[in-house]
Amino acid sequence: MVMVPDPECFLEETAALGAGESSAITLAWHARETSHLVIDERRGRVVAKALGLRVSGLLAILVEAGMAGEIDFEDSLSRLQLTGFRLSQALMDDARAAVERGPDT
Repeated sequence: MVMVPDPECFLEETAALGAGESSAITLAWHARETSHLVIDERRGRVVAKALGLRVSGLLAILVEAGMAGEIDFEDSLSRLQLTGFRLSQALMDDARAAVERGPDT
């Protein structure tokens, strides 16, 4: 993990966030032309989107990889849940349905 070493360098817009989210958003903003930020913390996502950053959550990345056949989606989802990662049942159901539908053609 790369972090901005000096909290005074964090973007002002990230002041209400934790150091990890602030670092990630600040680094992504500095490389905003080419960056794609993976962040799941709700407040951090709101700030990142307000700054115009491209944002995805981890579940979206797993869905994309599952649809492409690059991972076993169910196994990955189960393993993610074992880490304490919280997802609503509705979100998991939507993700499963998306993987089952496959990529848009």
